[in-house]
Amino acid sequence: MSETHASEVADLSRSPLPTKRTLDRRQNVFLQFFRFVRFDLRIMRMVAKGHH
Repeated sequence: MSETHASEVADLSRSPLPTKRTLDRRQNVFLQFFRFVRFDLRIMRMVAKGHH
């Protein structure tokens, strides 16, 4: 079993780069707000189901 050290760095040179469309969607404030609200509603629904 080999040990991993915190100083090791992952080789990301072969990872795909995001497209212009993907970057635009990630930086769109309105889309981020919509996703934030959707996530919050999902969490609230899970909490409400847990409290019978």
